[in-house]
Amino acid sequence: MKNKSLSPTLSKKKGEKTQCHFNNNRINSIVYCLLSISLFSCQPPAEQQSEEKKIVVIKINAPDFNPDSAYVYVKTQVDFGPRIPGSKAHEKCADFMSQKLKSLGWEVIVQKATATTFDTKKYAMKNIIGSYNTQSGKRILLCAHWDTRPFADRDSVDTDKPINGANDGASGVGVLLEVARMITTLKPKIGVDIILFDLEDYGQPHESKFPEQEDTWCLGTQYWAKNLHKPGYFAEYAILLDMVGAKNATFPMEGTSMYYAPSVVEKVWNVAAKIGYSNYFIPDKTGETTDDHLYVNALAHIPCIDIVNYNPITRDYPPFHHRHSDNLDLVDKQTLKAVGQTLLELVYSEN
Repeated sequence: MKNKSLSPTLSKKKGEKTQCHFNNNRINSIVYCLLSISLFSCQPPAEQQSEEKKIVVIKINAPDFNPDSAYVYVKTQVDFGPRIPGSKAHEKCADFMSQKLKSLGWEVIVQKATATTFDTKKYAMKNIIGSYNTQSGKRILLCAHWDTRPFADRDSVDTDKPINGANDGASGVGVLLEVARMITTLKPKIGVDIILFDLEDYGQPHESKFPEQEDTWCLGTQYWAKNLHKPGYFAEYAILLDMVGAKNATFPMEGTSMYYAPSVVEKVWNVAAKIGYSNYFIPDKTGETTDDHLYVNALAHIPCIDIVNYNPITRDYPPFHHRHSDNLDLVDKQTLKAVGQTLLELVYSEN
């Protein structure tokens, strides 16, 4: 390759005879020309002489989510019994979660308050808040609720008894505890907060002897959103997990999430598809639902989405929702893996 603009041109006058010998000056001139041709022919074009742009391929070095470990965390919670407020199981589970996060080196705050439920009862409430890399100003919030429904109001038997909540509550917590363990193992640069909300599932049933009331669900989240654990706390976005452990679960694009944070939904679903979990994270859209993310959006003003098992065709939650069949038998490790790995890929992509 040669730079055409700098190439010398060799020509002879019309009628000039070719000579077989040259004087010294002519030889020197020819040698100079040949050297010039050689020199300039080896030079790259002017545009290549400038610093070339380097194409850098960034590989996301996310750890592998361990579904066996997540399953153990789910089972540990279920083994305590129904985690209804005021019970021994509730107290033991709160201690377990806070100690686990502390053992992983996370900064832990237990936010305590007294909550009044729709039936005028008062309960001691605990939001378990874990923070990783507290010095980072850029943060992601991951959350789930850890309490269980105090009555199986959608069941046909023992409707006044609490449910085990293996999927509805324990699965989300199990995934987040394993995510916390992985983050501690391979430390990302971004800040991450995990909030395990209390008293999400003590909402007023459709059929109730009490007057209909607003905002009886997600009491722990409502309290936190009005009383942030740190003044001025903010996260780039938040992701709520609810019922994320059942076999063959599907997570559609939930309506409240799409209203408040459609770009976050798109980000998460794209990551899930990229790593092969589009059969779980489906593109179907649902109507708006009331869950913890509603109050994270509306009161704390943090864009928050809900990854929740929902059937867009029947327009209902799974058949074990608020029933005694919500037990450990339906928890599937592959579903835990799909959700947990998606979260890890997302967290480490923010580096």
